[in-house]
Amino acid sequence: MFDYKSYKDVDLKGKKILMRVDINSNIDVENNRIRESPRIHALIPSLEELKESAVVIMAHQSRPGKKDFTSLELHAEEIRKLLDRPVKYVEDIFGEKAINAIKNLKVGEVLVLNNVRMWELETKQFKDFSEAANLEMIKILSPLFDYFIADAFGAAHRAQPSIIGWPTLIAGPTTVKEFEYMTKILESPEKPMIMLIGGAKAIDKFKAMKFNFENEKLDYALCSGLTAILILEAIGVDTGEANRGAIVKDLEKAKDDIKETYEKFKDKIILPTDLVIDDNGSRKAIGIDELKDYNAVTGDIGPKTTDEFTEIIMNAKTIIANGPPGIFEKEVFRKGTFDMVKAMAEAAKSRGALSVIGGGEMGTAAEMSGYAQEVSFISTGGGAMLEILSGKDVPMVRALREKKP
Repeated sequence: MFDYKSYKDVDLKGKKILMRVDINSNIDVENNRIRESPRIHALIPSLEELKESAVVIMAHQSRPGKKDFTSLELHAEEIRKLLDRPVKYVEDIFGEKAINAIKNLKVGEVLVLNNVRMWELETKQFKDFSEAANLEMIKILSPLFDYFIADAFGAAHRAQPSIIGWPTLIAGPTTVKEFEYMTKILESPEKPMIMLIGGAKAIDKFKAMKFNFENEKLDYALCSGLTAILILEAIGVDTGEANRGAIVKDLEKAKDDIKETYEKFKDKIILPTDLVIDDNGSRKAIGIDELKDYNAVTGDIGPKTTDEFTEIIMNAKTIIANGPPGIFEKEVFRKGTFDMVKAMAEAAKSRGALSVIGGGEMGTAAEMSGYAQEVSFISTGGGAMLEILSGKDVPMVRALREKKP
């Protein structure tokens, strides 16, 4: 299904490697610290496997204009704490400082370059890979390395230079593991298979759900977050202006398609029966028919919905979660998300279910819940996993196929 050459297929001993990884983390900007770093923790075993090479790490943090768009100094510190060998950092990407640091790097050492998105062309998408290959960064850095490892699964859906521009490309440990799980889900998932859908990117999640229903892979979709609001509005439920405002553009574009899909699969699309609002710092569960009267942002699923979702999860054999059911960053809206992670962990433990969490926000929520270790697999990529599950040929997958050394 995935056509690539992996890091295991070549001799990396004594070689200098550029490794594009995804260590995008949840940063507490006020206190200049990393809150949760599941992706950094996931990187450590990969670096352990490459200890007989000189490894240069290229990665991004957030994007220009956002509060948490920072250097990678904090990330380098975090790696240093977790890795039992020298980890260096250079405040440069492909200038003189970076070139010298790369040239002087010895086998067994790790060097972290600065946030690659601080180079303005990194945020541009290149459909034509050869165009990206001719950019300054690629041309300057390419001759300094023996191999280029694609391990940024979390950014696999981006056709950005650091993902697809290198002359050759091999899959790193994280990517190989991700592909193994994606293959299990896409080729022969054990049934019943369910998707727990929450968080933002409502239209993308709706499309992934639709694709899997139409390909007869999916038995149930448990819809929460903005995807639930989007579907409820499309089928004529007034969720209140506070909720509708967040999905109105998607609704205008895709209302008929959403309505038609819901009609076709309504026995399998499970929508919330109650949602939670913040009532002066306390959780207040309200029924779907009350949403228009309260006109407040709903930040979590309510107890009835939690019970219904839990029962379906406990009877499933394959469970994929993409996006948290609640705005878990706020304590008042945390319970539903933590309960869903707990149910996934219990289904894996007691029933041998394959429970896979899409990275990003849901990965962070799983770490915070305390049940992350009991889930079968936490992907490092939310958006990338979503696009692959929607049947798309994502840029990094294509690059690995076309640029095998």
